[in-house]
Parts: sequence; structure tokens; C-alpha cells
Amino acid sequence: MNLESPHKLRLSVTLIFLLFLTIGSPAEPPGKVLLVVAHPDDEYYFAATVYRLAVQLGGIVDELIITDGEGGFRYSTLAEPYYKKTLTIERIGRRELPRIRKREAINAGRVLGIHKHFFLNQEDEYFTDDVETSIAHWDSERVVATIAAKLKKEHYTYVFSILPRATMHGGHQAATILTTEAIDRLPGNNRPVLLGFDTDDAAFEASPRIQETQRWPATFTYAFDRTVKFGFHDALSYQIVVDWMIAEHKSQGLLQTMCSHDPREYIWVNQDGSREAQSRAGLLFRTLAVH
Repeated sequence: MNLESPHKLRLSVTLIFLLFLTIGSPAEPPGKVLLVVAHPDDEYYFAATVYRLAVQLGGIVDELIITDGEGGFRYSTLAEPYYKKTLTIERIGRRELPRIRKREAINAGRVLGIHKHFFLNQEDEYFTDDVETSIAHWDSERVVATIAAKLKKEHYTYVFSILPRATMHGGHQAATILTTEAIDRLPGNNRPVLLGFDTDDAAFEASPRIQETQRWPATFTYAFDRTVKFGFHDALSYQIVVDWMIAEHKSQGLLQTMCSHDPREYIWVNQDGSREAQSRAGLLFRTLAVH
């Protein structure tokens, strides 16, 4: 592998298990997974991993989406003739996009094998990298309580979120903060492993709010290679599935520019003090690599 990264050695180790995949089911499917995201298209960050888990390995993956996505009207130019609505006019976009983006999320979930969707319909105001601004627009207590209730009822083993970098969309950071608060409400022996995903392998830097409430390692622990080849004459790859997922979010023109853009999904394991977190995360990624 020709990799230009300060984590070259580590990356070669964490990715090598993906070079020998067979497209079959393991003796036991992986534990249940809940995706917690701020926006209806945020599953992009872990799309290939979810497909591998849900479609190829038979695992159960559900998705909880916090906002209604109405703030995405600015990049909806290409979707206007498709949906026959002037979505870039703010009052129209904000009125129409919640329904449209809910349908897009369900369609994208069908591609990735997502089992159930939960929509919290919180306000999606506008882009900001300020996490406090994002949280202020939501009923955060309702969000935390709902996530905690889902975790308790459904007995998820893992939760996937977006790594809450200080430079990330404030909504992404907020979603992960509130997810952590929800996990903290569960008994210690009933808490899922929280994994943070990004398509950038740069060292993690947190905002002050994240530093106060969460513990993430500086570097990623695992990685999923979207470019792994399989199928007849190795003509296929997970990148195709990611591009299918992108195509379902037609109202979000900026997302469409990400087709075949990010070759890998990098995963950080939240260090919540659980001695089992690392071992359970390791079990998950060994399951991903069944061969």
C-alpha cells in the first residue's frame, strides 16, 4: 500500500484485515448498532462499514436522526426540477425539505441495510461550528432522554457517531455530546461502545466542551477501506455502495460532490473508562474481517 500519512504503519495494520474479505455471513452476526447523527445524510461517514455490517453480515443497524434537515436548502438547486419545487427559496425549502429529506434518508438506509429510522425533527437552523449554538436550537433534554430510552429498550452493543472535532459542524459535535450524555444515564454494565467516525485520519483535536465531557484518543484505532475489491474479476468495491447512498440524497447538491472522494472511514474508540470498550470494539472489527 502506498499511503502518505504519519500513521502509515498503524494504518497498514488496521486496514490489512480488509484485504481478505469474503462476502458471506459469520457464524454469529455482530451486535446491534445505533447510528446517532444530526442530519439526514450524515450516515456518509460510516456508510461502507454499515453496509458491511447490515447487508453482508446480517447485523441489525438502526439510525436516529436528530434534525429535520430543513437548513439544507442552500445547495438544493439541482433538486428543484427533480422535485418540482423551488427549494432554494428559504421559506419553501424549510417547509418542504423535512418531508423530502426524511424520504431520502429512508431510501439511503435501504441501500445500506438500515433496519429502522427514528426521527426527532429538531430544528436545523444553519451551518455553524459552534456546538453551543447547535444545542441551543434543540430540545436537548428530549434528545438525550430519547436516545437513552432507545439504548435501554433495544440493547444496542455499539453506537456510531461522527468524531466531534472542533472544526466539525456544530450539529455533528452536538449530536455526539448528547449521545454521550445518554450513554452516561445507563447502568455501567449496560452501556454500548461509542465509536467516532471520520473520513480524515488527522489527529483528533476537541473543542473545550468536548474536552470537558468526553475522552477520545488522539489517533484512530481502526479503519475501513472503501476501495477493497470483490466480486467477479474484483470489479466491485464498497465505494460503489457509498455512491449509491449519496445519490439518494438528491436535495443535497454539495454531498453529491463527495462521490468517490474519501477512500477510507477512520474509527476512534471513545475512552469512557470502560475496560471492555477496547475489547468489544476489537471484536466488532474482527467480525468485519471474517474470511
